[in-house]
Amino acid sequence: MDRALQLDPKNDTAWHVLGRWNRVLANVNVLKRVLAKAMYGDLPVTTNEAAEKCLLKAIELNPNRLMHYIELGRIYAQMGRKDRAREYLQKGLAMPNKEKDDPEMREIGRQTLGNL
Repeated sequence: MDRALQLDPKNDTAWHVLGRWNRVLANVNVLKRVLAKAMYGDLPVTTNEAAEKCLLKAIELNPNRLMHYIELGRIYAQMGRKDRAREYLQKGLAMPNKEKDDPEMREIGRQTLGNL
């Protein structure tokens, strides 16, 4: 993603993927980190705040993609920021399906909202 963003810093999809990557890595538990280190070497260390910044950038670049809002809502949910999570999840869920993956993202959004 770093290379993609060097080539096109306005690529909202690259910002989205980088945000999702940061969210997942920020929440890897200690046991999985130890196993990964034994097999592959150290995993990069990142934070949910880094993931948040990436998704906010993706929304700034393209505010018409529901996947950005759902993913940002998931990040806020993992951060324990339930009000912000609800806000972004509801924004995403209120948007119409425009892309192939939107129904799947919508379902993820509903599940996340239901778990808050």
